[in-house]
This record gives sequence, structure tokens and C-alpha cells, in this order.
Amino acid sequence: MLVTRAFHEREDVPRPAAQPRFDDSSLLPTHLVSTGAKGRLLAAALDLFSTRGYHGVSVRDITTRMGVQPSSLYAQFPSKADLFSELVYIANEEIRNRLQSELLSSGTEPEAQLRALVRNYVEFHATWPLLASIAHNDLHVLSGQALDRVAASRRQHVELVRSVIVRGNELGVFDCADPWVAVAAIAAMGIRVATWYIPPGIDGDQARGFAEEVRLWMGPGRSVESVVQSICDYAVRIVGTAPARPAL
Repeated sequence: MLVTRAFHEREDVPRPAAQPRFDDSSLLPTHLVSTGAKGRLLAAALDLFSTRGYHGVSVRDITTRMGVQPSSLYAQFPSKADLFSELVYIANEEIRNRLQSELLSSGTEPEAQLRALVRNYVEFHATWPLLASIAHNDLHVLSGQALDRVAASRRQHVELVRSVIVRGNELGVFDCADPWVAVAAIAAMGIRVATWYIPPGIDGDQARGFAEEVRLWMGPGRSVESVVQSICDYAVRIVGTAPARPAL
């Protein structure tokens, strides 16, 4: 969904020692997990890029994380940039596909559609924060065809939500003067969830740094559902409610 960019707080926290044959399928939705060397490579790169940023990760870092030689990466991708762009594209396509599917099953009423899209978006960023981080950060690294296909996917995110707001305006349900800015504001709320929210029961690498601080401030028991509901309510406030028409 988005033209807006999240700025993730990163800390130079020592990472665990490299483990041979890295294969953490918990980093990706099940249908995105692939077997073999390419799947392990994508998972290892996702883990490192999402926490250190593109420029903070070398080819050797990735292959050491996997317990293999650097040549293993080049057998799958021409360069580190190509590997990164593939992950960015996968992440953005996952968001696009989820939003498209949600819109098709959310009925025809604009507010219900908007709430469904925002719910899906926020749940994705809360549940898969590393993949979500890849979707929105270090996009300046992309160029050429890699940039074109990611930009096209992100534009579709925007249009899905913007079209719902525009239609709500036309039907007299919403009173939104600038749907583009409304989409950007709603998107920013969802994107930042990946930075500061940790679901109850999650510990380890995903619960360190700034997100752990926020959990201490907010309390450890805040559910995904409560976060989703609050952001959905704020999204509806952003687009506004059209004033009631006087009775004839």
C-alpha cells in the first residue's frame, strides 16, 4: 500500500553465532517458504537485511549465516542487489495479494471495505514484521526493472485503498478532501506496527531493541486484535464521515 517509508530504529546488538544450514521457515508465511538452497538463502537474507539494512549486510554475512560458501549465493542470484530486490518484490506482492483477496470478500459498503483492508494490512505487519520491514525500507537501492516491478506492485496497493475512499466520497459515506494523503497516513500507521509491536508470547531476536522498550511502556498483553481495532477506528476518522443530509 505504500508510498510512505518507515524509518526503523536499528541497534548494533550482537547477533547469535552463525548456525549451519540456516532454515527458519517461521520468518515467512507458509506459502512463501520454499525448500532447498534458494529457500534457505531467502530466509537468511530476510533475517539479516530486515535488521541491519541493505548496506549493513555483506554476501559473506548471508552465506556465513547459512553455513555455506559465498559461491552458493551466486549460484542463485547474480548479486546481493538482485537477492535484495527479489525479497522486496516478494514482500510487496504478498501485501498486494492479501489486500486484493480481502477486498473481494468484504462486501460493497465502503466503511466495511476500508476496515477490512486496514485490518488485513495491520495484521500482516504485526505478524510478519521482518518481511514487512523488507517491503518498505532501503527502496533507494532498487533501479531499472527491479524498481519498476516493485513500484507497480506498490501503486496497486495504493489504488486499492484510494478507490475505496473515492467511492465512499461519491456515495456520501466519507468526507475526505485528499484521498492520496489519507492513504499515506493510514499506511504509515500500519507500516510502523512492524517497528514497535511484538505479539504476546514472542521473545528472542524479534523482541529486542526499540520494540522491547515499547512493550514495556504499553504492557506485554496487548493483542494484535486490539491494535488492529484501534488503527481501523483511526482510519475511518481520517477519511471522515459525510454530514447527514437534511430530511426532505
